[in-house]
Amino acid sequence: MTHADWIFSGGPVHTMDPSRPYTDAVAVAGGKIVALGADAARWRGPATELVDLAGKALLPGFQDAHVHPIAGGLQMLSCDLGGVHSLQGYRTLIAECASAKPGAEWITGAGWYGDVFDGGFPHRALLDELVPDRPVFLISHDGHGAWVNSKALDLAGITDSTPNPDGGIIARDGSGKATGMLIEHAADLVSSLIPDPDERHIRAALLAAQSYLHSLGVTAWQDAAVGQALGMPDSFEHYLALEGEGLFSGTVTGALWWDRDQGIEQLELFKTRRARATGGFRATAVKIMVDGVCENLTAAMTRPYRGHPHERGMSLIERAELARIAAAVDAEGFDLHLHAVGDQAVRDCVNALDLPRREGWDPRHQIAHLDLVDPADVTRFAQTGAIANIQPLWARMDPVLVETKLPYLDEAHQKVHFAFETLRRAGVALAIGSDWPVSSPDPLWGIHTAVNRTGPPADPHAGDFRSQHEPLLPGEAITLGAALAAYTTGAARANRLDAERGAVRVGLAADLVVLDADPYATEAAGLGGIGVELTLAGGRAVYNRASDAVSSLLH
Repeated sequence: MTHADWIFSGGPVHTMDPSRPYTDAVAVAGGKIVALGADAARWRGPATELVDLAGKALLPGFQDAHVHPIAGGLQMLSCDLGGVHSLQGYRTLIAECASAKPGAEWITGAGWYGDVFDGGFPHRALLDELVPDRPVFLISHDGHGAWVNSKALDLAGITDSTPNPDGGIIARDGSGKATGMLIEHAADLVSSLIPDPDERHIRAALLAAQSYLHSLGVTAWQDAAVGQALGMPDSFEHYLALEGEGLFSGTVTGALWWDRDQGIEQLELFKTRRARATGGFRATAVKIMVDGVCENLTAAMTRPYRGHPHERGMSLIERAELARIAAAVDAEGFDLHLHAVGDQAVRDCVNALDLPRREGWDPRHQIAHLDLVDPADVTRFAQTGAIANIQPLWARMDPVLVETKLPYLDEAHQKVHFAFETLRRAGVALAIGSDWPVSSPDPLWGIHTAVNRTGPPADPHAGDFRSQHEPLLPGEAITLGAALAAYTTGAARANRLDAERGAVRVGLAADLVVLDADPYATEAAGLGGIGVELTLAGGRAVYNRASDAVSSLLH
């Protein structure tokens, strides 16, 4: 008999498997789960690592159903503004970045929040003061805008009279002068001038992202933009190269970026890519942007934004064309991953996903974000069988929502804001994605907000009293069990990985996470404070909180 590489015992094991939701021991051999409960002890051998959970909880590794690792990794390696939430914090970090890179041609970075600035948008004047001699390009935390200085505007030839590009807005002040805020595709006017990061830097970014995700207990994820997308380099070849070199320990589903300037013919490239990516990195989904975001009035709405009677946002793909594309993508056996924030965009996606079922095809189509869903569309959403890909950290009364989003939403729209429980109760399957680096990829933070509809205490972007204590539509909270399922089995299904991982069950891959507390024994208000002690991916320890190997848990 083969002996186990690992045996975990002495604490609760939440399997997320409805047929056996709880056990108290797990044995792992050859990268797979081989025994549960009393059977685990029989696998003990002389070289078996025995992990005493000491009351701590073991769960399947978390899966993120919507994340941007290359953007997150590059942000970590650049001028990263994501860890602070103040104008002074941005000022200090930008000055430090410029000082640390005196020879850099460009100063680039990401992570700023609009609510920090008067009126919700930054101005080039501060960047001109801090970095007058070089162009600066800083992407907003949500990826839907860029803050640039005058040097960058000049290099791009953007003047006060430059017309808005298709799908983008050059922000201007009351006198018509360009402010240095570039919305949606207007940012491409500057980003296209920035030299692409070299191969070494891109791979370093992907590995940094992988390490960070593992440290949070995330073992698999869906990269929601594989291709030349959102100002980021194409990660496809880099994933394959890292996997080929044995450097990639996560399991990744690639959502191939749909270029709206091309047509159905790009499916030929997608099929070629799918055929090449058949290992730990697979390219089985297609990502389509349908609209923008509410904060800059680009999310597509069924009625005008409050205070803007002639503005209903942007439909980046016309509804008839979206339906035609969806049918073609589905016919080729790809899963659709649709970005839809406004209720009109969601309605267009629901209509497009009203596709005929065919024998042998089990689609995992999903609509991501779903800030606003018209109640009239909820039942139809469920009938399509599509997955709701939700970002729970957005569902709270934090300054971003209160100051830069709610003012644009009428009363009826505010009542259907991130309607997680309404969707779940209607029979819509849930999967959680963080959208990192838009928001933190910490699953426990996401679970905290999904359950409480308030911010986790340690989140720098939700540190005010209102974020912590005033829930956003508390009736739309989901249970702890539903939130954990959405971050494990639900995300695994969305990632098309549920046949091999996503639960603690004999025969599945040993993607496991040890938490420092049992979520089911923790008060709801404390969920965001739970941390990760150990992460296994395919039976191999890829993160341990201790500084050396896995010594702190082993005996």
